Amino acid sequence: MNISGISIRKLAEKYGTPLYVYDFKKIRYNAQRLKATFKSDGVNVDFYYAMKANCHPEILKIFIEEGYGMDCVSPGELQLALFAGVKAGHILYTGNYESPVDLQAAYNAGAKINLDDISSLDRLLKVGKPELITYRINPGKGRGKYEQITTGGDKAKFGVPYEKAVIAYKNAMDAGITRFGAHMMTGSGVLDEDHFPYMLELFMNELGEIKKELGINFEFIDMGGGFGIPYFGDDKTLDVETVAKETMKVFQQKVKELDLGNPTLALEPGRFLVGDAGLMISRVTGIKKGYRTFVGIDAGFNTLIRSALYGAQHPIVVDGKEDLETSMIVDICGQICENTDIFTKDRAMPETEEGDLLVFTQAGAYGSVMAMPYNLRYRPAEVAIANGEAKLITRRETFDDYISRFQTL
Repeated sequence: MNISGISIRKLAEKYGTPLYVYDFKKIRYNAQRLKATFKSDGVNVDFYYAMKANCHPEILKIFIEEGYGMDCVSPGELQLALFAGVKAGHILYTGNYESPVDLQAAYNAGAKINLDDISSLDRLLKVGKPELITYRINPGKGRGKYEQITTGGDKAKFGVPYEKAVIAYKNAMDAGITRFGAHMMTGSGVLDEDHFPYMLELFMNELGEIKKELGINFEFIDMGGGFGIPYFGDDKTLDVETVAKETMKVFQQKVKELDLGNPTLALEPGRFLVGDAGLMISRVTGIKKGYRTFVGIDAGFNTLIRSALYGAQHPIVVDGKEDLETSMIVDICGQICENTDIFTKDRAMPETEEGDLLVFTQAGAYGSVMAMPYNLRYRPAEVAIANGEAKLITRRETFDDYISRFQTL
């Protein structure tokens, strides 16, 4: 198996395992494709990369070069976005349960501030009064591939309930704020094309009520992200061209119908841009035939936590055995001392042996960014395939890195 013409085995031999590898050409293609798909003569469309998906500075630079802004959720992400070269005015800061320190960082940077709650405004005004704010509105419904990544609806911790949105914006007007945006983000990993125009129409109807009540115009309307990629077990891919066509139709109709002025349509893609451009390579360390057959590997949920966190299932390829028939039913697990350190159960695999390389595909999003040194198994290296060459972009974490934060008594 190879990635962008580079042998998986050679990468593992040179850089060790576990290892993340990214195809930079694929990331750039995804960024360009999405922008081209939403291009419109009648609507100004802006893109903010959801850097929580993968915030490596070299990856951020690709999106900056392609004209993307950044969607940041913490002071650390904000600092990194500025470090990578994003202009502050092209950053949307969307925290939740924001502390005064969070709001101070966003205000001082000059980022667009997207408030999570009515109470957030009171904390912000103690820091300063920006010209423009936006609220994250929970439209009352949401959808995600897993319950844990559904971020809208009555069980979600995010956003101002739409029933209270008029109060939120009136409070901002009363405080002297004169420029506004509106935002929603209802879930992640969605593969249903109909979801996006449906949620946008619902959202814009709610914004129409705010406009009718308060007379304000929104400079931008952010429909969030949530564009999914297929993982193991999925039988379809998201037709993003259909999503673009139908959402643009809804947007233009509702802007006219509800007299919403001339707002920009903003999007916050993350997973869709980087997810299918990354692999995680791990080596089989042992095979245990007990009550079940376990294939143990040198990655664990400290390396890729998605399976343990919400049951996510990645396609897994045995390098060099891609064309062999499946002959084993196994659980694939890591070396972490937790019984939740299992990537998959009852997976059909070809005959697998110690020393084989397992390749987890669709691992470019929410992989290395959530890695941790639990059990003191250190965070993995990362390699980029760029211009036909493999380049180390993150060295493997070491014991010295880990203890460098400690202070002696």
